[in-house]
Amino acid sequence: MQADQPFQSMGEADGPESRFPKIVCHSPDTRLEECADFLREKGLSLKSIESLTELAPQEGALTIVLLDQRLAGEEGLRRLEELAKAPAPLAAVYVSAEGEAGTVPDAAFAVYVSGVLQKPFNRSSLLLALLGAFRHSVSRYSSHQERAQRLSISRNLENLTQIGIALSAEKNLHRLLDLILTRSRELTNADAGSLYLVEESEDGERSLRFKHTQNDSKDIPFQEFAMPATTASISGYVAVTGETLNIPDVYNLPDSVEYSFNKSFDQSVNYRSKSMLVVPMKDHDNIITGVLQLINAKSSSEARISDPESAEREVISFDPSLEEIISALASQAAVSLDNSMLLESIEATFEGLVKASVHAIEQRDPVTSGHSERVTDLTCALAQAVHETAEGRYSDTGFTEEQMKELRYAGLLHDFGKIGVREQVLVKANKLYPLEMEVVKNRFNLIRRTIQAEYQEKMLSLAMEGKNGEVKELQKELAARLEEAGAHLDLVTRSNVPSMMPEGEFDELEKLGTLTYIDLDGNEQPYITPEELNCLTLTRGNLTSEERKEIESHASHSYNFLVQIPWTRYLRGVPEIAHAHHEKLNGEGYPLGLKEEEITLQSKMMCVCDIFDALTATDRPYKKAAPLEKAIQILKFEVKDQHLDPALVDIFIKEKVYQAVENFHDVEYQEPEPKS
Repeated sequence: MQADQPFQSMGEADGPESRFPKIVCHSPDTRLEECADFLREKGLSLKSIESLTELAPQEGALTIVLLDQRLAGEEGLRRLEELAKAPAPLAAVYVSAEGEAGTVPDAAFAVYVSGVLQKPFNRSSLLLALLGAFRHSVSRYSSHQERAQRLSISRNLENLTQIGIALSAEKNLHRLLDLILTRSRELTNADAGSLYLVEESEDGERSLRFKHTQNDSKDIPFQEFAMPATTASISGYVAVTGETLNIPDVYNLPDSVEYSFNKSFDQSVNYRSKSMLVVPMKDHDNIITGVLQLINAKSSSEARISDPESAEREVISFDPSLEEIISALASQAAVSLDNSMLLESIEATFEGLVKASVHAIEQRDPVTSGHSERVTDLTCALAQAVHETAEGRYSDTGFTEEQMKELRYAGLLHDFGKIGVREQVLVKANKLYPLEMEVVKNRFNLIRRTIQAEYQEKMLSLAMEGKNGEVKELQKELAARLEEAGAHLDLVTRSNVPSMMPEGEFDELEKLGTLTYIDLDGNEQPYITPEELNCLTLTRGNLTSEERKEIESHASHSYNFLVQIPWTRYLRGVPEIAHAHHEKLNGEGYPLGLKEEEITLQSKMMCVCDIFDALTATDRPYKKAAPLEKAIQILKFEVKDQHLDPALVDIFIKEKVYQAVENFHDVEYQEPEPKS
C-alpha cells in the first residue's frame, strides 16, 4: 500500500486537474469493476461502454478513455477524430493485451493517448496512468481555451477597430446614437440598451438626458426625458463616479450600495431587467459625457425576453472580460458624440446665420417676403421627386443627404445678391416710383392752376368790358380744359399700374407726350417728360431695361458673396447653383447666358421652382397671384420656348411638387380637357 500513498485522494492533487469532476470510460474487457470501490474512494466515476460511439464527454468534467482492443478499432478511431473537434477535456490511456509490447497502434492516437498501461496492471500503475491522462486532458483543454480566448480578444479588438472607424464616419447624431447601442449590444449579446447624455445647466447642475434606447424583445415607444445626475440611480451613479457597474441581477442589489433600481418600467411593459453592464462614456479630456447601459446579456442572440419567466431562463451575467472592450467602445463613442454635437452646434450656428441673411434680404424687399423659403421647399421637393422617379431621363439620378443639404442652402441664399441692388428698385411696385408719381401729380395741379389763371385773366377783362356772353363761353372752355387735364392725369395713373394696356391708351400716352404748358417762369414744359413716358409705355412689368439689368445683377452679387464663404467639401456647389438659377436652356437667361449642357441639374430645378413661386405668390402688390392651372400653363409655355427642362416640369406636375408650399397643400392640378 506504500505505492498508493501519493494518491490517497485524487481530488487533493495539486495540479489543475484537481478542480474538475473525473470520469473513466472503459470496456468490460478491462475488468475495472474489480477496482471500482478503490477508484471511487479516489474521487473517480466509472462508466462501462461497449464502443466509442457511446462516448459523449460531459461538459465541465475530465473524461479518460481506457482504450483496449475492443474500443481501439477503426470505428473508435473515427469517433475520436470527431471528438477532437470539440473543446472537451478528453484524453486516453492505451491498455495493451497481456504479453504485448506497449505500443500505440495508430499515430493519430497520440493527440489523445497520454500513455500506455500494460497488463497485468496494479493499482499504482493504474493511478499513475490516470493521473497523467487527467493532466494531459486539462492541458489540451486549457490550450484550447487559451486559443479561443485569444481568438475572442483578437476578434473583439478587430470589431472595436471597425466600430471606431464607423463611429468616426457617422456625422448624424441620431444615427450615431443608434450605431453605438447596436454595436455595444452585438459585442455583449445584450437584449436591450439605453444611452444617456450628460447635460450641464448655466449654474453648474448636471443632469442625465435619456437620449436613445433599443430592445430586441419589446417594441417600446421612445420618449426623451431628463433626470438628476445623482448616485441614487444606477446610471446616475456611473455618471457621477465614473465607475463601471457589472450587476448580475438588478432586482437583488446588495444593501450596501447607494443606488437602486426602479421596477416601474419593467412592470408597465411586462419585462424583466436582470443583468446589467453600465459604463461611463469619457471624452478625450476624461470628462464623463454620457452613460452606456446594456441590459440582459443572453446566451443566444435569438432568445427573446417576452416576460419575466423567459428572463430567468435566457438571461446570463455579462462577461467581465468584455468590460474593458465596452469601456474602450464607450470612450470612442464619447469622442465621436462630442465631435457630432460640435458639428451640430456649428451647423446650427451657420443655419442661424443663413436665416438671418434671408431675413435681412426680406427686410430690404418685404414685397417678396417668404420667397426664399418657398423656393427652397419646392426645389428640395422636386429633387426628392427626381430621386424617386423610376422612369424617364432622370430614372438613374439620385441625391445624397449632403447634396440635399447643399441644395437647401443654395435655395435659401439664391437671392442674397439683392442686398447689392438699390432698395427703391427692389421695392418698386409701379412703373413710376412713388416720388416720381407725386411729381407728376403736382405738375398736373400746376397745369390746372395755369389753365385757370389764363382763363380767369381773360374772363376778368371781358367782364370789365361788359361782354358777359363771351365770359360764359370762356367758362365752358375752362371746364372742358380742366376736365381734359384730369383725364390726362387719370390716364397716367392707370398706365402707372403694371397690367395689359387697353387698346388705344398707348397712342394716347404718346400724344400726351407731345403736350406742353407754360411754367411760372414763362418756359414751355411737357405734360410728361420723355423718361416718364418711357416708363409709362412699358408693355410688360414695371421695370425699365436699366432697372431690369440692375435686378438681374442680383444673381452675380449672390455668387460673388457666396463664393467667399469657406464651404465644406459637401457644400462647395452652393455658389454655382445659386449663380445659375435664372439661366435658360436656350442661352437666353442671365447672368452668364449658359446653354443647357452648362447648367447644373440643381440650378435647372431651382429655375422651375423660382418661376412657379413668382407666378403664384400672393404678396406681390404689382400683380395678382396666378391660379395653379394658369401657373402650370405658363411653365409649359416656358418649356416650349426652350427655357425650362421638360422632364423636370413633367415631374413637377405629375408628382404634385407644388403641394410642398402652403398655398397648394390640398390643391391638385387637373389637366384641361382638349379642345374639340
